Amino acid sequence: MNEINNQQKSGMAEIFVHFMSFILLGIVATATGILYFQVINKYFTNYQFVYFDASGIHYAVASLIIGFPIYIWALYFWFKSFENLPEKAESRLSKWLTYIVLLIASGLIIGDLIAVVFNFLQGEYGARFLLKALTILIIAGLVFGFYFFERKKIQYKKEIYSNYFILPAIISAVFVVIAIIFGFIVGGTPLEARLRNQDTQRTNNLQELSSCVNSFAYDNGRPPVDLGELKSGVRYTYCASSTTDPETQKEYKYRVVSNNQFELCGEFARSTVNEFPSADYYGKWQRHDKGQICETQTVTFDKQTYPSGKSIPMPAPVN
Repeated sequence: MNEINNQQKSGMAEIFVHFMSFILLGIVATATGILYFQVINKYFTNYQFVYFDASGIHYAVASLIIGFPIYIWALYFWFKSFENLPEKAESRLSKWLTYIVLLIASGLIIGDLIAVVFNFLQGEYGARFLLKALTILIIAGLVFGFYFFERKKIQYKKEIYSNYFILPAIISAVFVVIAIIFGFIVGGTPLEARLRNQDTQRTNNLQELSSCVNSFAYDNGRPPVDLGELKSGVRYTYCASSTTDPETQKEYKYRVVSNNQFELCGEFARSTVNEFPSADYYGKWQRHDKGQICETQTVTFDKQTYPSGKSIPMPAPVN
């Protein structure tokens, strides 16, 4: 009885690992495709400015670094269990999952080839499209080829040379490593990501702070004398979290230019000029050079309270 129970537990473990391997396969294949597509978008594009979601690229890199080794281990565990007991029969669930993967892979290959021929007949055969089609073809082809021979070995008990499995594994490993390297090139190093995140926080802070100053001026007929006056108002307490730089924790530079104008300044760690095409559309906070960037804005007043559009006199600053 104990021997039967042990066999049942072993079978459940194999089903679990095999099912997990298919989940990891989807993660690895998707992450690899995302990284190669991003590289193609960057280096083979007709646009001068291309914006990249660095967080998505880094998530794909992390998925490959963690998911691919575990996927390889799961496959090793799966083959090893049948190598020790050649007469063992796999579960129906494992068979169905494998054939579903083969169906998806074959569908991608056929659909990819149809798309290539169709676009060629339409006169659209640019490098960008062809490279993306080639990426899909390689990923789907590796998956289909591997599981095609896996069925012969596991389900039909055929003698398959180990090279039929080792060669796709080596090609896949090289393909994944190159994708990870490209991910760091396109998405940036961890240090660059840290600087980008800090600048993004600065952009959000300055946009929020600008909105707060405009709201204060709309209600009071003038901009605040300084950020201290803005933060002291009960209605604008939510603005307090946006007044300091995320790295230095110093207040952003603010000064009143006139009764209806103010200036805000922020110190940025990197330039985003090549990421956003127009300062008129994105504004200085989102499209900026490296270093201190200042922007002067004009405020508007409540027309019912100040129908002439004139502000009230500015109070003297508090020393």
